[in-house]
Amino acid sequence: MEGFIVLHRKLLKWEWYDNTNMVRLWLHLLFMANYEDKKWHNIEIKRGQFVTNREELARQTGLSVQEVRTCLDRLIECGCITKRATSKYTMITICKYDDYQPQNVDENRQSNRQIT
Repeated sequence: MEGFIVLHRKLLKWEWYDNTNMVRLWLHLLFMANYEDKKWHNIEIKRGQFVTNREELARQTGLSVQEVRTCLDRLIECGCITKRATSKYTMITICKYDDYQPQNVDENRQSNRQIT
């Protein structure tokens, strides 16, 4: 993995910001999501999506499988993600991914710089 993600200060106002597990998993999902469309095992995975499972997310984040399940359910309820499970994998989609991770970050940084 390479590159970076963008974090906006509005995360501080998120309804789940006071829940460490939720923030940890949410940041991990942002890190894991594809930043461009790709193929995996002949399956198209779009920008803002990735393939995983609860056990893998638990291993990667240090959360228990139950904690991951609870957090994923809450993220679905608040409209942050969708989840599509098959017998082999789970596809996580971050809703409004472009709102969280704009494609032209350098242009956005330029336009937000203060003029001195």
